[in-house]
Amino acid sequence: MKIPSMKCKTLLLFAFFLSACTSPKFALDTDKVTFNELLDHIQNEQNKIITLKAGCRISVDSEEFSGNFFANVYYIKDDSLLLSVTGPFGIQAGTLFLGKERFIFYNQMTNKFYNGTINDFSNQTFFQFPLKLKELINIFVGKEDLPSMKISKYSIEDNLFLVQAHNSNDNYTIQIDNSTGHIKKLTLETDDQVIYTREYDTFVKSDGLYFPRKIRMIRPEEKQAVSLYYTNVLLNENIEREKFIIKIADYAEQINYNR
Repeated sequence: MKIPSMKCKTLLLFAFFLSACTSPKFALDTDKVTFNELLDHIQNEQNKIITLKAGCRISVDSEEFSGNFFANVYYIKDDSLLLSVTGPFGIQAGTLFLGKERFIFYNQMTNKFYNGTINDFSNQTFFQFPLKLKELINIFVGKEDLPSMKISKYSIEDNLFLVQAHNSNDNYTIQIDNSTGHIKKLTLETDDQVIYTREYDTFVKSDGLYFPRKIRMIRPEEKQAVSLYYTNVLLNENIEREKFIIKIADYAEQINYNR
């Protein structure tokens, strides 16, 4: 038997390492990989995101408002989300804080300070975003909370798992990127009407995890779209608690929504 030289061994080891780094998450075979296994993997990867620090450009397009914002985003899993938002020309627009139970919104344009519980504001929208409070955390963290579903169709195209599934009257069409192990596109339809489409693209790696630098949510019936373009994405780094302190002007008008 011919023993490989040290140079050959090095090349083989490099080839193996390269293959391991670029190999797909799953075997591209729907008979071997179930949809539930894909969902479990997605959920496990989402759960590994403990903190997020990033800059973000936010583009809003609706019948009521079209424009761009910029935000610093700070997130601690199961604890807090803070968006410090500026408008055109760097004008400070406001700060939005979501805690486990508390909600604070300081509108620096109107100098009004809103304070209350999450439930008080659950159906409100802010910063001209066509997004309700309960949607904000998920879209800014690139997270999908999917219900239990029954599979209608499950196939593979290129490097994507393509899934059609339903829950009661809700029908889902989902593309899962096997290179990153993340959802790339999800469409929800109810009674043949598209409720929304969410798209995730341009994944970057931080702390060994993939995160989408581009996130887009479209509601065609309402003619609404929100797009997030992330920069400086840092996952699972320590976030100082001082980042979540909001400085309110002494003369700001306080509006308390506690019930």
